Amino acid sequence: MDDPQRPSSRRLGRAAILIVCIVLVMFVIVFIARNFWHADELHQDQASGNNVATEHSGPSYNEHP
Repeated sequence: MDDPQRPSSRRLGRAAILIVCIVLVMFVIVFIARNFWHADELHQDQASGNNVATEHSGPSYNEHP
């Protein structure tokens, strides 16, 4: 027989879908917010003359001090 305290499998499935959707929406919001933050930082660096757009490439050892 059915336990009255246990939710139906259909309701559990909907809850699982809702949780997955919430996690995906949070991921998208964080990703978009990070892109806006990065664009703002890049704009500030370029405005101040401190262009670090190629910082990820590491130091160049061909340049002489």
